Amino acid sequence: MADIPQTSRTLALDEFNPQMPDLLTEIGESRSIDSLDDEIVKRINDKLLCTSFSEFMRKMAPVVYSFFDANSGSVRYTLKKPESLPDNLITEIPLTEQNDVLKMLMTMVDAKRKQGTKNIDFGFETLLELISPKKVLDDIRQVRKELQANYTEYLALPDGDPKREEYGSKLNQLFEDARANYSNTMALLPLAIEDSEQRLLLGAGDDGPAGQKVAAGIAKFEEDGTLRILEAPKVTETALALTDSEANKGLALLLEQDYEDGAGEDTSDYVKALVVRTFSPLATQIGTEVDLQKEVSNHNAYLQLYTDSKAEFIKVVKPLVERILGVREYFEQYTVQSKAGMRPTLLIANATPEMLAKSNNLSRLRIYLNTVNNKNEYNDSVWFAVFPNLSLDKSDDAKVRRAVFEVKDDKQRKDVNSMEVLGQLLGTLYEYQIKTFFSFETGEKSTFDRVAREGVGAFKDRCEPLVNKDFSAYAVPCLPNITVIPKNRSGVVTGKLLETDGEGVRASDAQESIARFWIEGVYIPAAYVAAGITAAWQCPEYLREKFRRNVAPGLPGVRYDIEQGNNALITTTTLAREIAGFTASTKEDINHQNFGFIFASENVKDKKGRSVSHLTVYKARSLAMEGQAFEPIYRTQVTTYFQRVLRQVTGDNKADNITYFFSPNPESQMSVWKGQREFVNAVIQPGDEITFEMESAGRNCDINFNFGGNTRNMQITLNRASAAAS
Repeated sequence: MADIPQTSRTLALDEFNPQMPDLLTEIGESRSIDSLDDEIVKRINDKLLCTSFSEFMRKMAPVVYSFFDANSGSVRYTLKKPESLPDNLITEIPLTEQNDVLKMLMTMVDAKRKQGTKNIDFGFETLLELISPKKVLDDIRQVRKELQANYTEYLALPDGDPKREEYGSKLNQLFEDARANYSNTMALLPLAIEDSEQRLLLGAGDDGPAGQKVAAGIAKFEEDGTLRILEAPKVTETALALTDSEANKGLALLLEQDYEDGAGEDTSDYVKALVVRTFSPLATQIGTEVDLQKEVSNHNAYLQLYTDSKAEFIKVVKPLVERILGVREYFEQYTVQSKAGMRPTLLIANATPEMLAKSNNLSRLRIYLNTVNNKNEYNDSVWFAVFPNLSLDKSDDAKVRRAVFEVKDDKQRKDVNSMEVLGQLLGTLYEYQIKTFFSFETGEKSTFDRVAREGVGAFKDRCEPLVNKDFSAYAVPCLPNITVIPKNRSGVVTGKLLETDGEGVRASDAQESIARFWIEGVYIPAAYVAAGITAAWQCPEYLREKFRRNVAPGLPGVRYDIEQGNNALITTTTLAREIAGFTASTKEDINHQNFGFIFASENVKDKKGRSVSHLTVYKARSLAMEGQAFEPIYRTQVTTYFQRVLRQVTGDNKADNITYFFSPNPESQMSVWKGQREFVNAVIQPGDEITFEMESAGRNCDINFNFGGNTRNMQITLNRASAAAS
């Protein structure tokens, strides 16, 4: 019997960190060779193969680089390390799951997923506050609280106590967390903003209009019983420090020392005091004189710089973050917790599609794919590929000769991929039976709202160059892209500018004094989600989790038809619905030729009468034409699986072994498959037939597939000499 352990490995044709290993470099110079050594394949897996999102983040370690531009007085960001600048002028900003922007977006996706809320009803504005200075400080306060609690426990234990060492390890990690907030100037801005507001607006309540000068006082009963609040006497800083706990004072000294060690010659007394005030507030803050004009000016400068830099940061990082979210959703579609299943795996090329499509690099890619896809061991075979951000055809856009109203410069995006590059890659990948899921550039033009309003005609026209080609059956257009934040609801308010009359301070109510910027929408490439759910339903454990019964434990879901019956309502995506649904005319447009791998956001109920709150798969079609309609994607999956099983079981297509393969013998592969027809994941479903016919010359064998009346054939070359020898 066949031994094919997985049918879901996916190649991400994408770059996430140019500083990390990439597939082309790991393959290396490959002229005059036909296959790679096993050691190279293992090394590629060790560096680039991911079985989870956390493993992807660890191996790719995405990062953004920032530096100050003295000419413009601004902060600049780039995804590629500036080679012309010395390292001491460049700050690396790791895009970890703790990064405030990435964490906000993941929280937003998860909140929608859990609530099943459509876009119009979801509170985007509340979660957008997560990247405001005040919300950033919430995380810092938690670190501060844990620092103080653990340091107090640490001091209470004697040297050598194992428990003391445990607290020491926790404190080291907490110091690392704290250090991330004062190790560079930009990370300090939320601290500085909040610090200014705490001292300047001390007299204002949460809803109060202004802060007044505050005189710290004490409550005292007079001899006649009158309660009076008197101004506390000014005392020396040393005396005041005595009111603090020993733990707080010790922690403050450690923070000071840690800051000085890290800053070196760039030590600033202001920053040092800011760090201590933030992470170990002492009573010495009370009664401090404040220069209102200077503090207000500083606060407003901090807030404006934070707002501008955050807007620039998101502008630069958004295309990368969208694709990172795509990787996350690829893995999120597989909901099985057991380790026994066929868990989807993602091989990261970590090179741009344009780089991969160069002729000399395609030859390297062919060597790798020949190694993993054209041998009888299929542990490392690649079955799917993901190609995001195909450029949309803009030739139909209205041309504006003279602008009357000011709009943002709509420059050509640099992160989109051309049709020529996609065609080059498809021409290579299909040779190795790799199905490529591709999606269109993210933005308002590829959303559910756009498809609901205008249908799929524009996307179908864009795919015209890929139809009626040898590779068409392996090309799968995916849409719409998934909306994380709609463009029209992506405004972020970072705070309000302050103003002072010399006596008090208030937050300005003027609209122009509200510090804000626009993210301009965030979207997940549909190709990652389509590949993810297709990879998920390859696993029999996944299908058993969804169907509960009639799932054969040893069979992959290569013949699983998501469009059949209620399958789409049973194996839904894990993403929340976005809109009320498509109109009848839009559905008619899609159904006319059954175009694309289409996600739907419909108000439907499953067989048990429960509302389906997640996106479903409406169509799952490639660009291969079958009459006037496009072909379901499962057909290429079945033929590829069949071809690999046949080659493995028959010893590279020996003629006599093929005859036995199709024989009525109860132990033949065909008999076993026919005996499993009743299962959801049967390779041969009711109504299907697979037959063979040997050519009279004895050189080839024709394999005929009949999928419920729809036919396809495949010709294989016979290994007759080997068969005779046996």
